[in-house]
Amino acid sequence: MKIGVLVCVLIMAGFVSGAVVEDGAFEQAREIPNANQPSFFRFTTSFGNYTIGNNGVGELGFNGKRRLFFLNTKIQLVGRLRHIYFREYEKDLLLLYQVSDGKVYLARMNQESKQIRWRTPATMPCEVEGDVARCDETSIDLKTGKLKNAKQTAAS
Repeated sequence: MKIGVLVCVLIMAGFVSGAVVEDGAFEQAREIPNANQPSFFRFTTSFGNYTIGNNGVGELGFNGKRRLFFLNTKIQLVGRLRHIYFREYEKDLLLLYQVSDGKVYLARMNQESKQIRWRTPATMPCEVEGDVARCDETSIDLKTGKLKNAKQTAAS
């Protein structure tokens, strides 16, 4: 009995420690194609289950509730979402997404309020290193969403 409990605790600790890692690459959301309707993307975070349509309208399911949110607040998406990559950062959700017009955005969303904190143009691929997203030659401050000078971030 004690060994079974210890194994369960070790397995749970492994899952929890995997969710805490800050640095690394984004994960790609699973695209669900639909022949008769627009496709959508699905992924799960520690906060809940996300479904985002290729029109930028999303739904978050958590604790038996479903809440809507919109990626295209303050900007108009031209075209449809083609790819979505995600990762958690300080309990928020980082979304890296490409639109069919070729533009790429990195957004930070508060998972509780479903509000976009900031959104900035980006490039793919991106990787998180501490408080910075490195997207090709561009570095983005994850606290503010502002572009950082590449020489400045290399020196710090």
